[in-house]
Amino acid sequence: MNKETIEKCQQMLEDRKQEIIQQTEEVVEVFSEEAGELTPFNNHPADIGTELYERERDLTLDSYREQELEEINRALEAIDEGTYAYCVECGKEIDEERLLALPTTRFCINHASKSK
Repeated sequence: MNKETIEKCQQMLEDRKQEIIQQTEEVVEVFSEEAGELTPFNNHPADIGTELYERERDLTLDSYREQELEEINRALEAIDEGTYAYCVECGKEIDEERLLALPTTRFCINHASKSK
């Protein structure tokens, strides 16, 4: 794997990491602003249901972002350690196209099913 491709992947990972951090900060801000709005008084039951659904959705997305951030950090650590671009299962080099499409992948195409 050439250094240029690894640097490109690293930049993609860093950019996505910043996006996730920004999104998380925005969600925290929204939660802070809405704290206490879910009260059964003066609210129609349908409104409460909608609010609960929205919060549940946001928490689910936040959980997904946390998982993605962990994968990004693991990939960035692998770059620092010099193990990035090698399959953790067989040790063979991961195809450049695969890394550019999925920069957090730790598996070659032959072992991609192990990542699930």
